[in-house]
Amino acid sequence: MAGINLKRHLLIATGLLVVAVAIIVLRYRDTFGIMLENLRAMREGRALAETLRSPQDLLAYLERHPDRTSLVAFELAAPDSGLYFQEAVVRPVAGLPRLLLLASYVEAIEQGRLDPAGPVPRRVLNRYVLPSLGDQVHQHALSLLPNTADTLQTDQLVRLLLEGNDPAAHDYLLLRLGRSSLSALTEQLGITALEPPLPMLGLFLSWHALPEMPKRDAGPYALTRQVVQDTSLHNVLAHRLARQGSGLSLWAQRERAQATFPRGTAQAYALLLQRIATDTSTWGYTMRRYLEHALPDTLQTSLKTLAVESGLFPGLVSVAAYARRKDRAGVRFVVLLMEQVPMAVLYHLAQTRLEQGLVLQLLGDDAFFEQARERLHQVADPSPV
Repeated sequence: MAGINLKRHLLIATGLLVVAVAIIVLRYRDTFGIMLENLRAMREGRALAETLRSPQDLLAYLERHPDRTSLVAFELAAPDSGLYFQEAVVRPVAGLPRLLLLASYVEAIEQGRLDPAGPVPRRVLNRYVLPSLGDQVHQHALSLLPNTADTLQTDQLVRLLLEGNDPAAHDYLLLRLGRSSLSALTEQLGITALEPPLPMLGLFLSWHALPEMPKRDAGPYALTRQVVQDTSLHNVLAHRLARQGSGLSLWAQRERAQATFPRGTAQAYALLLQRIATDTSTWGYTMRRYLEHALPDTLQTSLKTLAVESGLFPGLVSVAAYARRKDRAGVRFVVLLMEQVPMAVLYHLAQTRLEQGLVLQLLGDDAFFEQARERLHQVADPSPV
């Protein structure tokens, strides 16, 4: 009898568990649906990702996908002997617009429009992110600072931006500088092919159909100001996003980034790097102080100093770098842009940083540079049969 009762209780408990799981799945069906879709997305391009084991393999990927990739590499002293592969194709980019933001910040400091020692309350900075929309990255970036006080200096935000890719620091500085100054800067530098950065918080919010945000079409700047200035709205959105998540699958994020991220060409970013590396004004010196890093002698490399900015986002891979050599004078520049990257390939690159390995080898390995130049030249300009 006791065995029969135990069996009955187990059946009842199992039935209740099934019912409970069904209720949870139904209640959070959108979340579960996105989880399943993301699992499918992560299998996209899995076989291809398994073939990418070296910079040479990634170079072969570029050869096979000229419609999705651009690569520029050249010596300052010999630009005509450089590598130019789909260099003028306009593509969405991730991370690289930070270079324009930094350039505008340095200019504003020089002109006295911003005080690098000016106070920035941490609670104010926290308003520029939301759960699932940059909050985790922001908190990680803050952990990089030795000073965890309640008030930061404006110049510390640059470290958060460059070392931690902090979206809160990005948007705070962007709104302090203003859209007009960023737009004027591209004209001033003569690089109009580069679109200036956009506030990430407002851009991400424009992707979502949130009932609390009826004016989604107001634009990233207006949306960011609205959320930052309205404490009640910020709290409501934070509660919703903490409970439900962003509500966008990886595929949906890739589609929206492709359509709305700032755009540019590999050639234009290479010209921006060239301006930074060679400008003899205080602006150029300050830019190099922020971007260039000396490499230790213990590293077995021909590179003496390196400046690199990069970004990864669903569908997008972007790297812009230049280096000075130990063995000779001069500067070499490399810019790599990739779009519509399969999710498994993107995840593989995020784990291995193979795209940065390709850029570093192009910067420091002359034989590989020549090999890549020859191979991609044949793709861009195939000989007649």
